[in-house]
Amino acid sequence: MLTIRTLEKIKRGSWITLINGIYTVLFGILYMALMMFILKINFHRIDIVWQVFVKYNPAINFMIVRLMILKSIFIIAIGIIITYLSNYILRKKEKPAWVILFIVGIIFWPALLTMEFLEGNIYTGVAAFIGWISFIIGMLIPIRYYTQREYDEY
Repeated sequence: MLTIRTLEKIKRGSWITLINGIYTVLFGILYMALMMFILKINFHRIDIVWQVFVKYNPAINFMIVRLMILKSIFIIAIGIIITYLSNYILRKKEKPAWVILFIVGIIFWPALLTMEFLEGNIYTGVAAFIGWISFIIGMLIPIRYYTQREYDEY
């Protein structure tokens, strides 16, 4: 049953995930803008290897830079998807949109957090952890309504 309290929970959760989507887009833009700083942190343990890439094998250097650009574009794209779906849920409150948003976030945020953890970059790892936690909070607030067998669509 759709009550005013349930409606408020759906709106609150959707606003949190909408802000999370904007955060994701900004994270991707900053990831691209600070790419050289991030690469320097990622290779700080093996700085000699990075110097060898830059000096003797620029093709590998260029490949790593392209992968960083691709990763940041992917982050921006997922942020746009999260923002769009959250806005759609704010307007329509439909279960399929919430399920798609849930699946996208549950796959994206832990994968990004794992990648940042494996790269050993504490700064981007903390930023990914903050995004993951805010997404989880936004999803858990209206979860009781969306997991009902039968629910009223608004």
